[in-house]
Amino acid sequence: CLDSITLLPFTHRSVTKAEDCLRPDSARRDRFVGKVFWRGFCRLTVPGGLLLLAWAIAFAAGLLRHLGPSFWVYYPYAFFGAALLLSAIFNRSRLFFAALALTLADRALVYWMPQLTSIRARGALFDAITFLVPLNLLALSFVRDRGIVSPRGRKRIGLAAIQIVSIFLVLFVRPLQTLAEKAVHSPIVPRQYSDWSRVSEWNHMSEAALLVFGLCAIAMVTYLLYRRQPAESGLFWALIAAFVALDNAATPHMASLFFCIGGFILAVAVLEASYTMAYRDELTQLPSRRALNETLLKLGESYALAMLDVDHFKSFNDSYGHATGDQVLQMIAARLRAVSGGGKAFRYGGEEFCVVFPNRSLDEAYPSLEALRKEIEHSKFMVRGRDRRRTRTGIRRAFSSKGKKRVVVTVSIGAAAVSGAPVKADDVLRAADKALYRAKNSGRNCTVTTELVYESGTQGLASRARQALSY
Repeated sequence: CLDSITLLPFTHRSVTKAEDCLRPDSARRDRFVGKVFWRGFCRLTVPGGLLLLAWAIAFAAGLLRHLGPSFWVYYPYAFFGAALLLSAIFNRSRLFFAALALTLADRALVYWMPQLTSIRARGALFDAITFLVPLNLLALSFVRDRGIVSPRGRKRIGLAAIQIVSIFLVLFVRPLQTLAEKAVHSPIVPRQYSDWSRVSEWNHMSEAALLVFGLCAIAMVTYLLYRRQPAESGLFWALIAAFVALDNAATPHMASLFFCIGGFILAVAVLEASYTMAYRDELTQLPSRRALNETLLKLGESYALAMLDVDHFKSFNDSYGHATGDQVLQMIAARLRAVSGGGKAFRYGGEEFCVVFPNRSLDEAYPSLEALRKEIEHSKFMVRGRDRRRTRTGIRRAFSSKGKKRVVVTVSIGAAAVSGAPVKADDVLRAADKALYRAKNSGRNCTVTTELVYESGTQGLASRARQALSY
């Protein structure tokens, strides 16, 4: 049916909608701000915050009281074992060492501390845990997965062993214990400016430990907002769970429960990270082609698909390098994530993207596509000059605006839609792909749309379709 296409003029009403999408009115700004706020809120709370809240509510409501004594004896090994096993199987070394740190902290607080006869030794062990747990979780947030038994992994195991040996030295060498007590319990804020007795009423940690927890939490939540990844989210909420556990150190079973919740959050983060690797593109952070294929299977009989391709992308890579080309793809992906009209963007492959509009007609999807195309065309993309050099330390020098060049990036879009017809999604996708090639042959930086119509009494699609060309 796509070989013989009737050209029909697109209605002026749709073009007006596209211009309205570009108009910076207050309602659109409010929607954008609300969307950004909701995205940031989800980055902070899902899923770690919800899991921690659910367990806390269940504990406060007494839902765990009916569990047998064997549960309270063996559940820490089940929770921590699951976190360690899953992170090892999926080769998530950061989450593995984080689960190991929580496991050691829990066993030291619940099992080893009651066996110490000296009150000073117990306090020194508690102080060591309050310092080392947040610092280890913070360090793991800013490193990469390097394997567990790899050279980097063996160094991390060695670092953990050094920390354990240092704790034993502080516990059993009296001069070191005295020096550690003075360093930990020395006032940071002068007493005339703060009443520490009020803080100690609800928290038994030292002033220095609370400061370390606060600084680590601020650094981790800032990095989480900047780079939303399952591992960073799991580590942050494991830090919050560890804080609650140490705050309830006087009640061992409650402290152990929240340490185990932190391990459970890390186990969920392992599964979430594996899912993200399978269904999300690493470069653009858009859903990948596998996610697109599953989305196509869930569509009804009325939807629109759009194929988007970066114009002259190969020449752009040859002129400015593949690293700059990756930045272009990231910029376009950021625009695609904010596409209006209920569309959802996917990375199709290379420099091609796909946008799906469920339950939308071509008239409803076209203004959003045109607004997207014009927004990309008017976006400022700066490319550094070729004369950049490296210093002896390998760090590139900073350049002024004279060493940069503004490059106009444009895209071509081909869209196809079907309304109430039993058409396979692959056929609609191929029609959108052919419309994309017509957009490229028409001079690029334009949108070509095709609507497929199914007529009863015919075999398959009818020969008539609608195509719109706009610049």
